[in-house]
Amino acid sequence: MEHAPDYCRQCGRWLSDELSDSLGVRQVIDLPEIKPVVSEHRIYGKQCSCGCYNKGTFPDEARSPMCYGPNIRAVIAYLHTVQCIPYERLSETLRECFHVELSQGTIDNILASMQQASDGMYEEIRRRITQSPVVGADETGANVRSKLQWIWGFQTDKLTYLYHNISRNKKAIDEKFPQGLPHSTLVTDRFSPYFTCFVKAHQLCLAHLLREMTYLCELDKNQNWSSRLKELFQETIHKRKTMNWESIPREDLFKRLDDLLNEPLYTLHQDFGRLQRSLLKHRNSIFCFLSNPDIPYDNNATERSIRLFKIKQKISGGFRSEKGADIYTQLLSIADTSKKNGMSRFQALKIIAQVNVMESESLDSG
Repeated sequence: MEHAPDYCRQCGRWLSDELSDSLGVRQVIDLPEIKPVVSEHRIYGKQCSCGCYNKGTFPDEARSPMCYGPNIRAVIAYLHTVQCIPYERLSETLRECFHVELSQGTIDNILASMQQASDGMYEEIRRRITQSPVVGADETGANVRSKLQWIWGFQTDKLTYLYHNISRNKKAIDEKFPQGLPHSTLVTDRFSPYFTCFVKAHQLCLAHLLREMTYLCELDKNQNWSSRLKELFQETIHKRKTMNWESIPREDLFKRLDDLLNEPLYTLHQDFGRLQRSLLKHRNSIFCFLSNPDIPYDNNATERSIRLFKIKQKISGGFRSEKGADIYTQLLSIADTSKKNGMSRFQALKIIAQVNVMESESLDSG
């Protein structure tokens, strides 16, 4: 849209024949009014002269009296999974912003069918995790049917695999990884079930250990064991980040670590001895990241992959059923994996929705 003066403000002469000078450009960005597009499919029959009565057939996307296309399905999955909007508010959003009336039951059916359509992708992510050289793992509590259950996360720089389980022990890991992760260095905190898993090697999260060092420094300010160990961890991380890989003084760093882990701590609080014994037990897993540049020294990436569950729990209070938790973890695994590979999470869910439309069964129209 072009805006030029029609007449002179001073003398009143018309300026239609005068050349215009471009003085500036401004843009106004808006969205069109969003309304659903309804395609009605009608079938007819025709009688042939031979006596055969022929009937038209409905297309695949119209398998029931009321069906929903891939865009609506993708929007529902995105708002519920990525933006953590619970069913009731999602139903209101669809009605007030998109002029689409859907009951909570229909939303649940759509999400369940989206889960079914994504089974192959979800299993492929799990399979690739088992073949990855470095894997981070973590777990967090989740409110499922007003009971404490667990969300487990296994991830790499390109993959995210999340799942729900009622257990927080070795059984929950074996259910998804019965053969362990024999090709992987597993990056975790010191939670014991991870060390029962068959893996190539372990790397402890130094971010967790640094937090524990800070706690010990505040617990007893008259000692310096925890501060020296903290400085060693920080120095080692700094050398890993800044020095040439071959020039890192590994022997010196390990010697300083061993000296600290074998230093007598009998006169200090029991928490000092407890941590020291644990670190001695996992000594080879503390500086494992010095053996391979692909191994991270913390598990922050895995913590980020499961953080959305806390946001969802804060918004909606938790999951109404185990089925709902399974749907959420599966769709979020695919959405987060797509993001890590430079793809829009919405577009990834839309691809699933397009598959879903072709395989969809009749849904309650609500």
